[in-house]
Amino acid sequence: APPPPLQRRRQRRRRRAGAGCSAANAAAAVLGLAAALERADGVYLGETAELEECAELLLSTRGGATGSQRQLMDCRVPLLGALHQDTVPGYRYNATEDCHFWAHFGARDRTVEGSRHLDFNRIAAYRLSEPFEPPLRPNGTALYIGAHRGGEDGVHLHLRHGLRMHVFEPSPTFFRSLREALAPYPDLTLHNFGLGARTRWTSLQLSGTASRITHSDVPPPSAAAATAAAAGEPGVEDFWGEPAEVGEEERVLIRAAAEAVPEVLGPRLGPRGGGAGGAELVELLHVNCEGCEYDVIEGLRHAGLLAHMEQVQIATHLLEHVEPGATFQQNMEFSMQVSVKRYCEMHRLLSESHTRVFGLPWVWERWVRRPRPPGRG
Repeated sequence: APPPPLQRRRQRRRRRAGAGCSAANAAAAVLGLAAALERADGVYLGETAELEECAELLLSTRGGATGSQRQLMDCRVPLLGALHQDTVPGYRYNATEDCHFWAHFGARDRTVEGSRHLDFNRIAAYRLSEPFEPPLRPNGTALYIGAHRGGEDGVHLHLRHGLRMHVFEPSPTFFRSLREALAPYPDLTLHNFGLGARTRWTSLQLSGTASRITHSDVPPPSAAAATAAAAGEPGVEDFWGEPAEVGEEERVLIRAAAEAVPEVLGPRLGPRGGGAGGAELVELLHVNCEGCEYDVIEGLRHAGLLAHMEQVQIATHLLEHVEPGATFQQNMEFSMQVSVKRYCEMHRLLSESHTRVFGLPWVWERWVRRPRPPGRG
């Protein structure tokens, strides 16, 4: 069962006369929810009464009363639909207090996957369809981590918003395809390595949609590859042997964000309007790297670079954790525990400098940088 850290930050709206805030305010909140979701084809447009009742149950039980667990689970579709844009009536998401509850509550089981309102593809589409606020500035810099074979998100963001994209893909096999696919777009700069908390070589098992790291630290594929990678030479993937097939493993390079990002961006990296030499923020950090997102955010935060990202979009993933001798069900539970821990630690780091705009656990989410106090850039 999910842990119950949810705190009661409720705006009481008792239906009795004279208690709580007015019915007009409550109705306005619900109408605001409907308008916001309808604008992007809607995540949840269920009955107002159902959402109100589920929100009241959530807040009155603090998400953890044993007797209410069944009722609360029956409320998953309306509550998760409203959580997507932080419009649960009377509640605002708090990354440091509530993340563990929602990470468990939002698990993509049959109930969630089978809901038209919570369909994965519908929610994932928000990353490209939902307007950015503040708007992304034309000719701004963006980092796109995990471009796979085609880099479709990068092309869309470049064409629609005029961004100068730095595109990262660690797989040499996928990078060859990516280089061909993005050849018509000279403003997209390609990098054949991944980003993380530290520099290392890893073993990546290729998949058509969801490659995964199988061994965290391995030797480089060759001395030539190690030398070329250390020198940042273009075409480094040509040193790495023949392309791998889907299902096979290949060695890939992950570089520490603290080292690679300043190297890639050079003097442009800095606070908007206050950096030395007119340096600017990175307009967008866009991450879809099948579990590496936790290392990316950790690496950027500890390097002091996360606060330089104006907006952050992340696809979040469950991590695989296998204990020798454990049953399949036990390993599923271990994987969930490890994943929730990393996910919530990432939320804690993001919440230091950014505010969550929309998102659900294990799909996509967007965060926007909060304005800094005057005089701090």
